[in-house]
Amino acid sequence: MKSPITKSLAAALFALAALVSFNSSLRAQNQPAPAAEQADAPKKIEIPDLKLTHGPAVVKLGKVAEVKLPEGYAFVGPDSLDKFFAMTQNSRNGKEVGVILSPERWLLFFDFDDVGYVKDDEKANLDADKLYKTLDEGQSAANESRKERGWDELKLQGWATKPGYDEKTHNLKWAIKISSSSDQYKSIGINESIRFLGRGGVMKVTLVGDYDQFASQEAKADQLLAGFSYLPGSTYAEFRSGDKVAKYGLAALVVGGAGVAAAKLGLLGKLGAVFAKMGKAIIIGVVALGAGIVKLWKKILGKEKVD
Repeated sequence: MKSPITKSLAAALFALAALVSFNSSLRAQNQPAPAAEQADAPKKIEIPDLKLTHGPAVVKLGKVAEVKLPEGYAFVGPDSLDKFFAMTQNSRNGKEVGVILSPERWLLFFDFDDVGYVKDDEKANLDADKLYKTLDEGQSAANESRKERGWDELKLQGWATKPGYDEKTHNLKWAIKISSSSDQYKSIGINESIRFLGRGGVMKVTLVGDYDQFASQEAKADQLLAGFSYLPGSTYAEFRSGDKVAKYGLAALVVGGAGVAAAKLGLLGKLGAVFAKMGKAIIIGVVALGAGIVKLWKKILGKEKVD
């Protein structure tokens, strides 16, 4: 009999493919562009019919936070989120507060969950092995539902970065590796999750990018997120007696976090629509999404008639 946490994880991890980063299955088709082509890459990201804020700028993340947007980056704000998610054929969960698009083709998704103040008293007891086991059990349960739908099964392949909490910035960070039955678990996908704790809730940040470029993209994302801050009155340090307190702690943020962007992000491959509209077509493969997403990608690039 499955435990309640395994059942809840199964539901969250059912669409874990949403968090899988680009794989290397089509690497031969995704070689770096010639130097001349790279030199012609647009300095300013533009997407037709989508209003963007361009850096350098400081952009608001809902009513509780802000982040510095570097030059060359673009921000999809509240007025454009509906169009953005419709364009990428994804549903919203209502908690999204913005998306940052990088000129190097990685993205940061921001959701704010007003669950209340999350106590960090588990910071010294984040047992990575135990957390991983819980995630793995949840994924195994989720695969039962995936098989019923004829979807590829997913397998966790260990931590890329074990969960760690920074007491100074009050943020929790981890990254996990994932593979798929679509290619006999040969290709590895990855996704990174960051949780910024605030007085009234948690800013959930998901980095979506290229697995082969993860190290450099993670470094650039970290540099950008150094410009994140809660607004006065919303910082973690400003907690006062009587404020709403979350019913869970740091460990629950991790085990509930693997599938947290699934509803928001849908199928990762559909983000190709964004990149295609940024002016340079790329061909990618996506772990666990199989031939269906390849067909969709061809439609995005105009290589197959759209129904």
